[in-house]
Amino acid sequence: MVDESADTLIEQVDVDDVVEDMDASEESDVQVVITRKKERAKITQEAHKDAEEAVAMVGVAMASDILADEAMRATAIAEKSGDRERIKAARKAEREVRKKAKADHKAATESAKQAYDAIKFSDPNSMGFMRFVQVVFAIHIASVLILLVLTSRDTVNYSFENILDWLMVVLEGVSFFFFINRYKVGRPFVIGMCVIGLLLPTIFDVMYGTFNPIVTIVNGAWYIFLIFYFLFSRRVKATLVNDISFRKGEYEAENFVFDRRGWPFIRNLIIFFLVFSTLGHFMEIGMCQFIIMGLVEGEVDTTNTMLYRDLMFPFPMEGAVVVIIALFLYPFYTWLKKKCKPVVFAYIISFVTSALLCAAIEFCAGLIFNADLQNWDYSNQFGNIMGQVCLQNTIAFGAAASIINWWVYPLLEKMLARVPNDIMNIAFAFILMFNTIIWSLYIIVPPWISNENKTPEELAQLEQQQDIEAIQEERNQISTAIEILDASMSAYATSVQDNIGITDAEREKILAEIDEILTHMDAIEDTLNAELPEELIPPLESLESS
Repeated sequence: MVDESADTLIEQVDVDDVVEDMDASEESDVQVVITRKKERAKITQEAHKDAEEAVAMVGVAMASDILADEAMRATAIAEKSGDRERIKAARKAEREVRKKAKADHKAATESAKQAYDAIKFSDPNSMGFMRFVQVVFAIHIASVLILLVLTSRDTVNYSFENILDWLMVVLEGVSFFFFINRYKVGRPFVIGMCVIGLLLPTIFDVMYGTFNPIVTIVNGAWYIFLIFYFLFSRRVKATLVNDISFRKGEYEAENFVFDRRGWPFIRNLIIFFLVFSTLGHFMEIGMCQFIIMGLVEGEVDTTNTMLYRDLMFPFPMEGAVVVIIALFLYPFYTWLKKKCKPVVFAYIISFVTSALLCAAIEFCAGLIFNADLQNWDYSNQFGNIMGQVCLQNTIAFGAAASIINWWVYPLLEKMLARVPNDIMNIAFAFILMFNTIIWSLYIIVPPWISNENKTPEELAQLEQQQDIEAIQEERNQISTAIEILDASMSAYATSVQDNIGITDAEREKILAEIDEILTHMDAIEDTLNAELPEELIPPLESLESS
């Protein structure tokens, strides 16, 4: 009867009944959902089978109890007969029956426990200890992101430990996504993540000669535990049951139409914004390179750390332009191609619209973020407006936006339409977590870290502190150079003393020069110890030349 109920449960999600009168896209989506429901129905069916087996085992145990009672009565009758052989045989039979009854009771108990676990694990909303794993992941992700937000990009330490920590945050975020969607791949993914968390530090320690197996085991205890838990836990196997759909998107090269509704379109917009914000950084570097080469008019600040040091620093304005292209400029461009004859007018109007829109975005962003013209200044450029925009950049940005509008964006949409929806969601999780790290480090700046909210006195104090740190760093370099030169001069003096190929006069002259150099270095060291201003400290280059 249990098997019939389970079969009925699976039949209730029959594809033919559900997808009737649907188009191809809707039918494919429903088939994915039905497959997942069938997976859940199979889990429920297994639980029913375990329960049925437990009931059967209880029946076996009860039958064994009846046989044990019969054997006990047979023994009592044999004892009344006084026949020793009969009594001996009856007692032996009773012991064997009771032993079997005890084994049957134990088997029935184990079967009942297994049935209970199977029914408990068949609940898709009950995650058990996996919920605790989710909480630990969430706490780690939140703590790392908060720390990044509170850390200035100028003081962040790009050490191996920090980079590994950021990598684990990305992987934990994707694992969280797998848990939410109950993907089977979440199990091997977490195991692989833990192996990376154990293996990379071990390789690093071995390379630098700091490997200690006990320290490695203690530091990686959490990952070791997760590996064993996700390898052997029945909860994990029963909860993560959904398969990733590799069904390709509905795509026809000739008759492809953008579906501008629903989650896939919103997801793609977010991906475009994040990816093109980072790519926009390199577009800015390319534009600056043209200026350096003299191909384009303008000035470049090569000391700009935001542009030349922090290569992953996102430029949100470029990402926002791509989103605007997807939402407004591309529909307007396709409408122009239908209405304008000849079609060249559609391209001209589209280019002008894109250029003006980019100029408007840059101008508004300039008034908000570049009021003092510190980030960019086009005051000396032809056709500039308040130094925030100029004709040259308007044309350049218009050309870039038009290329994206006419070819890049539609090509990307068609390519992404071929990718299975589940795969795109997983890619979105990776991109989102990676950019969460980047934006927390570079874009989100608390008021007490940002210089924009500091008073002139605070800025002067900060500049003085930076000068002191620069002086201290240079002094450390000079001190190191002095130590090296002192050791070199001492070794040189010893070699001169032992050199029999020179005269005594030459030896005395060389030793006198060495003493003079050592005296000069002692004077420099005294200057450093007296903490004289930076301008009184001999530069490192002149010391090395001496």
